[in-house]
Amino acid sequence: MEVNKPFTKDLDKSIADCYKILLDSKKIAITTHVNPDGDAIGCELALYFYALSKGIGAKIINYSETPYNLLFLDGVDKVELFDESSESPHRKYIGECDTIFLVDLNNSSRVKSMSDAILNAKVKKIIIDHHMEPDDMADLYVIDPDSTSTGEIIWKLLKKDSGMKFTPAMATALYAAIMSDTGSFRFPRTDAETHRIVAELIECGADPVDIYEEIYNIIPFEAARLLGEAFAGMEKLFDGRLVLMKLPKESFERTGASEDDTEGIVEHTVTIKNVMVGVLLIERPGDPQIRISFRSKGDINVRDIAVSLGGGGHHHAAGARISGKSLEEVRRIIIESAGKLFR
Repeated sequence: MEVNKPFTKDLDKSIADCYKILLDSKKIAITTHVNPDGDAIGCELALYFYALSKGIGAKIINYSETPYNLLFLDGVDKVELFDESSESPHRKYIGECDTIFLVDLNNSSRVKSMSDAILNAKVKKIIIDHHMEPDDMADLYVIDPDSTSTGEIIWKLLKKDSGMKFTPAMATALYAAIMSDTGSFRFPRTDAETHRIVAELIECGADPVDIYEEIYNIIPFEAARLLGEAFAGMEKLFDGRLVLMKLPKESFERTGASEDDTEGIVEHTVTIKNVMVGVLLIERPGDPQIRISFRSKGDINVRDIAVSLGGGGHHHAAGARISGKSLEEVRRIIIESAGKLFR
């Protein structure tokens, strides 16, 4: 079939085209971005379970391991870690399947060492995402920047099957996806439609209490210590309207924490009274890049700052990575860039 390349704003047509390609496929590969979050893993699992229900062969192949707080989801044991060797069975599968689904990402660099295998594969590639400005790397783009999450888009895709009822595993995966990317239903794009979707997922077996408890209320001791380091080192700037947290490599060495343990830390910045912008800088031992996470409230758009630094994201939640600079140099860059927001 003819697909819309590289991008169409007609979401209904994109979803219809995507659904047809999915059903026409005998074997699919599913992947997502490095350091996957709840939206990424939840979408992969829902799509995986649906494919199997239709007799479609499927594999989830990721560059990064699944974070500890998502290991409760049914099916995570089926997520395979990419084998980078030249004779890798994953490279073979990616090259021989009918369709590759890339969910919750729009840039080939976000799959790290998997990118060559994916870009060189002579198969259909579909990007399903809610971030703007995708790379020209796929045959079909199912993108809706107005969706709260990629999980909402996957829900709309699977609803093309009028006779399908979400299993508890699928409903739980999608509820986790949507809850994660809406900040537990408190981010600005959360609306009545979002709540109607999650209401259906609850009716199909998603348990909102258990899902929240697993994702947010059970953290390793090392993650708790790392959170303490982030709070201890934070600074207030621009009359308290910006809070900046730093996690230097020494923080990881002292606590024994991993990058997975940074999940959710930046959200604490914008819970502080009068703060409009929060920033978290992460310097991991052995990693040449400084990871930057932005959060904001109200009319303040942090995506533009992230884009100027080579990253991307959304109006109120964005990120970037900078190579070749020290943590202090990146701190100064961020303060100079963020300062323009308050002038």
